[in-house]
Amino acid sequence: MKTNRYWVVAPTLGALLIGAHTVRAQQRYAGVVEGILAAWKTADVVCLGEDHGRQYDSDLRIALVRHPQFSRTVRVIVVESANPSHQDLLDRFILDGAALSREELSPIWRDASGAEVWESPIYEEFLRAVREVNLGLSREQRVRVLGGDSKIDWSQIQRAEDLVPLLNRGGNIRNIIAQQVLDVHLKGLAIYGAGHCSKIGGGFPGDLAGRYPATRMWSIWTLSRGARSVRSVFGFGSNPAYLIVNGTQWSSTPARDLLEVVQPGVSLGDVLDAVVYHGEVPDSVVRADLSELKARYGAELARRRNLMVEAFRLWQRRP
Repeated sequence: MKTNRYWVVAPTLGALLIGAHTVRAQQRYAGVVEGILAAWKTADVVCLGEDHGRQYDSDLRIALVRHPQFSRTVRVIVVESANPSHQDLLDRFILDGAALSREELSPIWRDASGAEVWESPIYEEFLRAVREVNLGLSREQRVRVLGGDSKIDWSQIQRAEDLVPLLNRGGNIRNIIAQQVLDVHLKGLAIYGAGHCSKIGGGFPGDLAGRYPATRMWSIWTLSRGARSVRSVFGFGSNPAYLIVNGTQWSSTPARDLLEVVQPGVSLGDVLDAVVYHGEVPDSVVRADLSELKARYGAELARRRNLMVEAFRLWQRRP
């Protein structure tokens, strides 16, 4: 009997700890979330850039979707970590509320580009957070999650030649945002690595700037390079902060000292519209446990990598 009693108590304690962490994160990011929500007053799609695997980026986006105003404002969330080939599975889980195990959900991210990155539990946790919020809403009020990676059905890819038409990942992302958010006039949140949120240099806001008014897209990056430099430049304190760059004195700030992926001579306003500062906290990366992935999918992932290498070679030889 003792064993059974303890077996029941332990998961309950774990759930309480997770719940307490969620409440703390919501309180910690309350001001930041309010700032992000205000962006949709003018913009249609907000791109919230992340550093892959970072716990604080995860805490922020979960706090955002749990805010009551979020589901009243946003209709779709586009996530880089999901392959659109599994959109039916995403809809079953997120919209229909089907109770699915990690193994049942895993094709969503294991068939996406960079499966080793998305194996980190924070990406599954985000999907589960959206589903939990949706369960408290009527069916028509629920927020849909869209796969935002290239749509590749790996079961149909046998030759490198089959992959060549699908290699333009940036173009695929651009088309998803254009066709499934902007063209249909929905309010959307896009969660991608920060580079994909850039207003220049291949990010989808930059790629789409000539087709849509710039005001329809809002790019947010988290500043994680050199916390002391960030605090000194912007005067941030120890707590999280949200700062609008677009149209403010900060727009002309040189970007290279604050963003790793930017060339010299580019200003902060050229790249993004707002920044998030996580506060005076240590960097925290949630590593993926790749043992199960390698044991069950190692050979398949190796096959995909080899096909990708050959497909790029073929793509480069095009006339």
